[in-house]
Amino acid sequence: MPKSTYQKAEKFFEVPVMVSVLMLIPVLVIEYTQQTLEPVALYLNWGIWTVFLVEYVVLFYFSKNKIEFIKSHKIELIIIIFSFPIVPEGLESSGFLRFARLPRLLNGLRFFRLAALLNRFASTVKSIFNSKGLRFIVYATIGIVLFFGFLFYISEPAVQTYSDGLWWALVTITTVGYGDITPLTNLGRIIASALMIMGIGFIATITAAVSSYFISSFGDRDITMNDLAKKLDKLEVEIQYLKKENNGK
Repeated sequence: MPKSTYQKAEKFFEVPVMVSVLMLIPVLVIEYTQQTLEPVALYLNWGIWTVFLVEYVVLFYFSKNKIEFIKSHKIELIIIIFSFPIVPEGLESSGFLRFARLPRLLNGLRFFRLAALLNRFASTVKSIFNSKGLRFIVYATIGIVLFFGFLFYISEPAVQTYSDGLWWALVTITTVGYGDITPLTNLGRIIASALMIMGIGFIATITAAVSSYFISSFGDRDITMNDLAKKLDKLEVEIQYLKKENNGK
């Protein structure tokens, strides 16, 4: 079934709201440590508050049951009211300013939407990984990192700890190559070459699978499924029509 306008609006605001919640961190840092940047914090406060307000108003407008929406979004309403960026004159130096901003932190509860979203697509992700054998590839990649990290640790005298060997293996297999740890012995270079040849295929497969999943997730699946359902309905009607013609003969 196609998504309702409310569901589309709710999904649209997920990213802006999460970004706004993250922006609270630099705002609080500025307010408590960088007094000279308070004008910047004020502008950010206005931006954050505007995002929360617009989201609430839009979702309220598209909701079918307004009363039920208000009851189920009490926290959001409290946050909008108490996090208004303007503080009454005479209260700027009092504890009211900090108290008024605290409810804004309640928007951290909106990150539960991310958990719900991941839970919703958990079965889809699981089927993708199982169908394409990616679970084996992921486990094999982890095993390669552990194994080659150990080989590098025992073959390179300059590597003092196993964790350094793991760090080198992870950096090498992902083709990041920071260069902080490099093979200096011939044996170490042989191990590094083997890891590069073996690892690049595993990482490329995982990257391709994850990219394919995100691209398909951002596609409009509802419309595609709806079109498919219509075509199946038309096909069923045509089959029934052909059956009737055959029975008539």
